[in-house]
Amino acid sequence: MTTVINFIDPSAIIGARSKVWHFACVMAQVQIGEDCSIGARAEIGAGSIIGHGSRIGAGVFLPANSQIDTDVFIGPNSTFTDDRYPRCRSSYNPMPPIIEKGASIGAGCVILPGIRIGAGALVGAGSVVSKDVLPGMIIRGEPAFCTGHINEQNT
Repeated sequence: MTTVINFIDPSAIIGARSKVWHFACVMAQVQIGEDCSIGARAEIGAGSIIGHGSRIGAGVFLPANSQIDTDVFIGPNSTFTDDRYPRCRSSYNPMPPIIEKGASIGAGCVILPGIRIGAGALVGAGSVVSKDVLPGMIIRGEPAFCTGHINEQNT
């Protein structure tokens, strides 16, 4: 028999048909919609909201109070930050990410504090996102830059 060890806080709400995979941590007051997947070793910070149909890859870190809309894809090992000036024992001004409906974020991305990624936007794998991404924009690189725009026929 295989033992699966997850940490899911008792106050978390996990929607119907959603799966939380091996060794994932879902913190207090998290709300996960229906038909979602939370990958192995992912950490979903306290108070975060994940919309229906979203897929969070293995090893993803989402800080407290992250807002992930419906049908969002976040590739494995992407890291979202929320503290612009991180220091031990200093003041903390959290700036969690906001990811809008249908956005896709490739594997291994780093999203800096307070970033909004617009609806339907695409972020290429390995990108470092330091500025807001407009809806439908395609970005990639370090730092990420615009390489195109999704036209409405492709969404």
